[in-house]
Amino acid sequence: MNAPVHREENTQAAWQDRNVVVVGAGVSGLAAAHLLLDCGARVTLTDARSESEIPEAVELTERGVTLVAGEHPRGLWTGVDTAVFSPGIRPDAAVTTAAQEAGVTILAEIEVAAGLTEAPMIAITGSNGKSTVTSMLGAIFEEAGLAAPVCGNIGPALSEAVRAELNGDSYPDAYVVEVSSFQAHALRDFHPRFAVILNIQPDHLDWHGSLDAYADAKLRLARNMNAGDWLVYNGDDAELTSRLPRTPVRLLPFTFEPYEPAPPAAWVGDGKIWWWAGDRKDAVMDVAELRVIGRHNQVNACAAAAVASLLGVAPEPIRAALASYRALEHRMEYCGEMGGVRCINDSKATNVDAALAALSGFDRGVWLILGGRDKGADFGKLLPVLDERIAAVLLIGEASDAIAAALGDQMSLQRCETMERAVARALDKATAGDTLLLSPACTSFDQYPNFEGRGRHFKELVAARTAAGGPSEHPMET
Repeated sequence: MNAPVHREENTQAAWQDRNVVVVGAGVSGLAAAHLLLDCGARVTLTDARSESEIPEAVELTERGVTLVAGEHPRGLWTGVDTAVFSPGIRPDAAVTTAAQEAGVTILAEIEVAAGLTEAPMIAITGSNGKSTVTSMLGAIFEEAGLAAPVCGNIGPALSEAVRAELNGDSYPDAYVVEVSSFQAHALRDFHPRFAVILNIQPDHLDWHGSLDAYADAKLRLARNMNAGDWLVYNGDDAELTSRLPRTPVRLLPFTFEPYEPAPPAAWVGDGKIWWWAGDRKDAVMDVAELRVIGRHNQVNACAAAAVASLLGVAPEPIRAALASYRALEHRMEYCGEMGGVRCINDSKATNVDAALAALSGFDRGVWLILGGRDKGADFGKLLPVLDERIAAVLLIGEASDAIAAALGDQMSLQRCETMERAVARALDKATAGDTLLLSPACTSFDQYPNFEGRGRHFKELVAARTAAGGPSEHPMET
């Protein structure tokens, strides 16, 4: 059996002729298989789906991959010391247990890819906002003329991006990598030069088992960082600040309106995004220039500006990129207006904290669509913001009873069951200046395959009503 691959020997030459199993034929697994083939490894790709359901099956087998589909047989691990696991495979899954019992070293896909490049890693994680900050950083670097592929949990897999570099198709100055908790939980030697942790809020606890395990996965980004690296973190998040690593990494907080900021720091205050390092304090931009909606997106822009500033990007390209940045799809996405009523698609808000962040950007007239599949959330946390800013709460999906029980008689709750009824109700009753906000605080799996499908349906309904230009044909009773 080959010696295990650790960071110091995770080179192209080290993978030559190694027997490697890639578990999971999703986007990350497929990219890892191709990357390892390029490095000369002997790759077995296994997936519980049938061969006909696996993308690129023919291409991979033609390249020499051994494809094991439909199951993960125990004999899979004979003669194998290293397995590359795709994100999403649970640590208590049977295939994980079998690999561990066989003495196989389990590596995350992003760790394998990161070890094959000298370009610095900028790793971004958090319960909410990581895709926004990752794409904001990508926009800033593009404006500044730097090559910094955006990848990981957003865009292409890191393995695909690094493969392009190894094949001479790209010459990156850095990689901007979004890292989910599913990707992070198995990290061992991953060493980003810059890490951003936006927040730690209860999420995916059914997968990780506890908040401690979930938080530990997020903080694995920083476990190998040293005194030459930077950890940029949300100084307003008590759960996060209580768990900061005890390593020599340099810390830089970002906050909203700090009372007494001290360098190095970045913050939102007095209507501006500020950056302070050394003896110079700069206003990077006015928050009024941002096109994204909500206080949380002002803080996201602040985090992105802080990282770019650490990398030496001048204020002007930071301001220009953030001023022209538009919200990602399904993340506080403006998607139309009817009779003066704005419609906002925040379908990505699959937990209560994300919905709280969305509501922080409004002061009146919000018709809020809540509901979906409950993950055991504490919907009572919404009560402090369900005040004069809320016109009505429209309940959909399986979680309606749980939400109603948590919110009680504190506000106008209207049971709509479906998205169609909720949108119709709001656009029939709302008045000019109001906002229809889909920020459901739940997953979508009761009625949709994913949050993207839910958001697209919301947008289609809004577009249909906007095109019709009038009340619904079948208005719901109050």
